[in-house]
Amino acid sequence: MRRWLTSSIGRKLLASFVGIFFVTYLLTAAFVFTSVRNSMAHAESDALTHLANQKIEQVSSQVQGLATNLNAWSQLEVMNDLISGDVDKRVARTLVNLKQQYALTGEIYAFDAQNKLVAASTAQPLNVVLPAIWVSPGNAPTFIDKHFNPLTGQASIALNTSMKASFASDFKIGTLVVTVPWGSIEKLLTEGSQRILLYKDESSVLLFSGKNQVRIEKNELPALTAREPELMLSSVQYVAGYSQEYHPLLNDWHVAALRETSIAYLPIRLVALKLAFLGFLLGIPIVLTVRWLSRRLTRPVESLTRVVSDITSSGDLSQRSEVDSSDELGTLARAFNVMAENLQRSAIDREKFVVELEDLNKTLEQRVNARTKELEATNNELTGVIGDLKSAQSQLVHAEKMASLGQLVAGVAHELNNPISFIYANFPHLENYTQVMLELIEEMRRLPMDQDHRAGIEQKIQAIDLEFIKEDTLKIIRSGNSGASRIKEIISSLRSFSRLDEAELKSVLLEDGLNDTLAILQHQMKGRIEVVRDYQLNKPVMCRAGQINQVFMNLIYNAIQATEGPGILRITTVREGEFAVISIDDSGKGIPPDVIGKIFDPFFTTKKVGEGTGLGLSISYGIVEKHGGHIEVTSEVGRGTKFTLRLPMNPEFD
Repeated sequence: MRRWLTSSIGRKLLASFVGIFFVTYLLTAAFVFTSVRNSMAHAESDALTHLANQKIEQVSSQVQGLATNLNAWSQLEVMNDLISGDVDKRVARTLVNLKQQYALTGEIYAFDAQNKLVAASTAQPLNVVLPAIWVSPGNAPTFIDKHFNPLTGQASIALNTSMKASFASDFKIGTLVVTVPWGSIEKLLTEGSQRILLYKDESSVLLFSGKNQVRIEKNELPALTAREPELMLSSVQYVAGYSQEYHPLLNDWHVAALRETSIAYLPIRLVALKLAFLGFLLGIPIVLTVRWLSRRLTRPVESLTRVVSDITSSGDLSQRSEVDSSDELGTLARAFNVMAENLQRSAIDREKFVVELEDLNKTLEQRVNARTKELEATNNELTGVIGDLKSAQSQLVHAEKMASLGQLVAGVAHELNNPISFIYANFPHLENYTQVMLELIEEMRRLPMDQDHRAGIEQKIQAIDLEFIKEDTLKIIRSGNSGASRIKEIISSLRSFSRLDEAELKSVLLEDGLNDTLAILQHQMKGRIEVVRDYQLNKPVMCRAGQINQVFMNLIYNAIQATEGPGILRITTVREGEFAVISIDDSGKGIPPDVIGKIFDPFFTTKKVGEGTGLGLSISYGIVEKHGGHIEVTSEVGRGTKFTLRLPMNPEFD
């Protein structure tokens, strides 16, 4: 027994047979376990999907019913009182009654055509203006997603709609808004024992996580939009079901119902324990049977092993193994005896064979080394060519993107130019008309009339606060005129900057391109960076204006990014002989000496990942070289960087 246990072939046979049994059994058990688990997962997922559909349908029904009511309320005859400012408070009383009648948990607000709050279902401060988030884009009720109510500061959702006068369907009298506290939505979703998530599918925004019942990190939100049947959230594994219907009124809201896998798959653990116990019971008789069989097989092998050991230790190839059976082991013993005899005959030629083999091995090594060197050289050459192709491809793609951007900017500027011109031209007329109407009102107030009429008129004037309206109306007109003028300047700068008609050589003032670039980047510098312009050139330069503007954009934008706090950006243009010299000097953090020699290399960048491609300065360098010029850079860490462009006044192109 002890001898059999020390025999390696006995151990291998036992291990092989036992291993085959357990592998086969484990595969079968795994298949059964997986089938049961998949069936349970599908059943659980279907149940959770049904629950998610029920939840989203409940929310949708509530919002749709509220939208239907809102549309009916906006058509009530009493809403026409908004034109007169709801002097007798009929609209306000109606809103209070509607809230009580429909048992609304939120509030109802009515704004007039000037977006001023006129009435509400609860007390509100005067002179409240319609918040921008509640502005109605059309006549139909519009759903406003989860937000904080600007009037109460409470998390809510809202519906709004425009109201038309009953006597003129195209005359807008105001906007009607109804809110629903977010707590009502949460209460609707948390009814029941399952864990519910509310999210927006397309934008991956989580709206509700079951009052902290489910912890979910921001980077785990895409797992919801992928609709995985099983997902890991904050180290907890869940089975999930998702709502399948799309509800346009809810702005792409979706519901996910979750259940922890430790609870959902609890019954399958009993199946796994039973399978393990069954495998243990089946393994005992199989191990005993394999042990007996391996002992029967190892005895002839041990005899053959002893003969082989003797031949190995003594080198005497005349020894032979005894053949005492006609089975496979007997055949093996006979084959061994034949092999020993052949080896004995070939022992004489062994040394000669070894020498030839060594020579062949040396020759083969030399050939392999030579071929390896050739392959390394070819690989290095191909690597360099691939790098050059990648650099050229990236520059071409970047140039194409910049050309497309220029076309887009020019198209947008062209489309905006006409309407903003109409607005800008109409503001002076609007101001004159308003001034005339205000003067007419003052003249009418000075007309003779009895005291009762005068007292009534003065009371209405005080109610609408005419003095405030006179002052605020002129302010609004002037601020609108100023804004329209600013937009017109920006559009002009965008059209000039794009210069789609200047792809060919043309004489232009470089100062105009610099001014257009500064105007486009003004929002990056406003209140932080002072721009000092020292223009001494003021002479036309022959160049491709669109490409040169791209160089100005890259250099000035880099200067703005390098200046983290308040600073100065100095731009100088002069003429030196036949060259136009443009200097862009910033007071930023500067470029370290070990980096300044690499800034024009393709794909080299010191910016964070996602903020730069490393192609801006490389492309700018190429554009200036094609114009026959060059770029110089000087920098001191902590004091700033200066880029100097030298462009020939009349370059020669191939």
